[in-house]
Amino acid sequence: MSERWRVLALMTGAQAGASVVQQALGSLSPVLVATFALNKAQLGVVFTAMFLGSMCFTAISGVLTDRWGERRLVLWSGVLMAFALLAVPLIPAYAWLVAAIFVFGVGYAASTPVGGRAILAYFDRDRGFAMGIRQTGVPVGGLFGALTLPLVASAFGLRAAFVFAAIVLIVPTLVAYAWYREADAGGGEPASFASIVRGMRALARDPRLLGVTLTCMVLVSTQISLNAFLTITAVTDVALSARIAALAFATAHVFATFGRLGWGYVSDRVLGGERLVPLAIICVLASLAMGTLAVLGRGAVIPLFVAAAVLGVSGAGWNGLFAAALAEVGGTERAASALGIGLTAIFGASAVAPAVFGAVADATSLRISWTAFATIALLGVIPVLWLRTHLAPARRSATGEG
Repeated sequence: MSERWRVLALMTGAQAGASVVQQALGSLSPVLVATFALNKAQLGVVFTAMFLGSMCFTAISGVLTDRWGERRLVLWSGVLMAFALLAVPLIPAYAWLVAAIFVFGVGYAASTPVGGRAILAYFDRDRGFAMGIRQTGVPVGGLFGALTLPLVASAFGLRAAFVFAAIVLIVPTLVAYAWYREADAGGGEPASFASIVRGMRALARDPRLLGVTLTCMVLVSTQISLNAFLTITAVTDVALSARIAALAFATAHVFATFGRLGWGYVSDRVLGGERLVPLAIICVLASLAMGTLAVLGRGAVIPLFVAAAVLGVSGAGWNGLFAAALAEVGGTERAASALGIGLTAIFGASAVAPAVFGAVADATSLRISWTAFATIALLGVIPVLWLRTHLAPARRSATGEG
């Protein structure tokens, strides 16, 4: 196996381990609601805490990655996430759960800057496809979590599920730390913090970064709604068992894997490195899927699974395109910083979305929440279509073709 594919395998494995809880916590939503007697708004706060932690520390993680390298940061983030998951069982209280999940989010903040910088350093061509492969670690981890966490919780309790998740997380983290080697940057000292901060200021004004980030803030709101509320919708509106609801959740993550691979391949090989058109198509598909979830009635099993699949391939399949686009804007030296800036905004949207979705559902219904978020998803086409119209082709494709 060549060095670059070995690096891709290591980073994909580490991402999958980190994503078991980050993506599949929603598969435990019925258990969390029953254990802590939560309403939908309180359930949304649990997810908000996770993404708020990531939002607060993603930019910092990007700077630290550009300064100290991917290897140190992959270890630091993995250890912190595992510590947070092991802390959950210590005190059976809702406030403690929220605090521990916040700390987990802090650790998760480094995942994409670390992986994105590694891929940019090792891949000159097929970068969007490689980024898509690495990003498949997210739905693969989510799928694994969706299939295993409810079973562990059912057999051994909620506490055991979090301990199990911590073990699954730390193993690929340690493997990546042991086997990953930094790419040769041509010698010389690492960039200073001051120069990195100056570069981040310039990146923050780049219209490509701003436009792609705005669209992906919309898309991540659809993704978090899927993760947090699909199973609850299946149980309450479609009147299915928690086990069938978990299968619908798993279906979404299977198709998210296909989406992250497929969108990256289409972007690189069919569209010549174009990232904007696929993002616009994804917004439309996500809107249609969420609109379908809004009108599901009791016993609508097949439409539920179809909507979950479409929402998975779109609303949870865009991440590789985002990572490739922003890494190309930042270049090798500033890739993690560019991703850190974009992800700070995206995690901010991630923190707001579940709380808003849950509050609207409590005040009205899940149907109204899905309808509102379907409308928002459709609006996500505006920033990327504006970029495509107003920027020259060379700038639209960031620093080059995938």
